[in-house]
Amino acid sequence: MFTKILDNFLETKRVYIKNFKPRNIIAEILPYEFSDYFPIDKQILLKLHQFLSNNPIYFKKTNISINNLNFVSYEGDVNEFYLSSKKYDTNYQPFYPTWMLSAYLLCLKSKQLGFTELIDIGAGDGRIAYCGSLLNSRSIGIELDTNLTELQNNLCKQTNINFEIVNDDASSFDFAKLQLAKPIFFVSGLPEMGEMFVDNLIQTTMQNSLLSFGIVFLGSTYQRKFVKDNTLYGWGEIIKKNSLKIIQEINLPTHWTNDNNSESKYLITKN
Repeated sequence: MFTKILDNFLETKRVYIKNFKPRNIIAEILPYEFSDYFPIDKQILLKLHQFLSNNPIYFKKTNISINNLNFVSYEGDVNEFYLSSKKYDTNYQPFYPTWMLSAYLLCLKSKQLGFTELIDIGAGDGRIAYCGSLLNSRSIGIELDTNLTELQNNLCKQTNINFEIVNDDASSFDFAKLQLAKPIFFVSGLPEMGEMFVDNLIQTTMQNSLLSFGIVFLGSTYQRKFVKDNTLYGWGEIIKKNSLKIIQEINLPTHWTNDNNSESKYLITKN
């Protein structure tokens, strides 16, 4: 099921960007209904739409057809929250969300791989933790920006879906307090913004004596000038230094890739 949804998602995303040419900074699609191409539980699909419909970053909602399938196009802007998130000295990545269906697929794959808790570092509007909760996983969003944690709380109330919301600085957070068993951490920052933070996170996690954990890295698919590491999409040195093993590579749409035919690279690793 995962592979089928992913393949059809990538195909329809490219058609959407090419043919519909959305002009807003935030633009994404979500299947309108269950189908053989997108066999997503109807109740889960409804809750994904509720999250986007109640999220104030979206201001335009359009029913469209792609390859004879019905979708809803959601468009919007994150300027208000983007600027708010930049005011924190330890913020390594201003708020810029992945696509909702991408978040769901990341959580689905993590559950299939056997991880019991999902911890989103820099959770933004909480969409990854939200999707994890839809899949009945223990889900935790750690977010420094109080405006974004307030947004998360509002979305939980409006959709009646709850996850653990932590308003704190993940770079100094004591993860031992969460009493984790087999967690997977999501790091949405690109390498040049998050490598020092991630190195810190790994050392802290190891000090808490977790026998098994995973980390999802958002990789840079472009060769970056004046950086020390272009291996494994910018994460090579950290992955090697900490003896992490890549168990899955997934290409998924993010708002960074709306202006081209490529997708963002996600690396799922474990210790």
